[in-house]
Amino acid sequence: MAFTMFRAPFQFLVFLLSICSIAVAQLEPRQSPSANAASSPVCQNYARVANLSTVALNATYRAAFLRSSSMGTFAARSILDVESPKLMGMMMDAKLNQQCGNLSQVALDGAATNLTQGTVLGLTILDAPGVAPDSVAMPIVQVAIFLLMGGTWLCL
Repeated sequence: MAFTMFRAPFQFLVFLLSICSIAVAQLEPRQSPSANAASSPVCQNYARVANLSTVALNATYRAAFLRSSSMGTFAARSILDVESPKLMGMMMDAKLNQQCGNLSQVALDGAATNLTQGTVLGLTILDAPGVAPDSVAMPIVQVAIFLLMGGTWLCL
């Protein structure tokens, strides 16, 4: 009985000490670059490569960017293809990540947020071109394709 009597106050004391240690502890972010480091050209280059590579290496982001880009598919694709091979070297550079922070993770989180808001790399995502499945033109196109292919086969 004496053991259970002291058990509750002991648990209460441990609870209070844990609350105090959380309140007193100095929590720091995992990677916190200084303001001067974030504005350096090296960090800006890392941020640009991380943002473009995130879009280049994800099929959903890439398709949305290519569809929404005003410069055309080939020019937009070449920009993405040039930057994506550079990302792995930058991600594994410990000195760069210590100086700038983990900008590749920031780019991933930002791309996901932007996609849910309907933008990719600052461009509004446009609707995909083409005939909608519920359009009146779809059966007409299907019949025309059938007659063209079937008629050619029957004539042979």
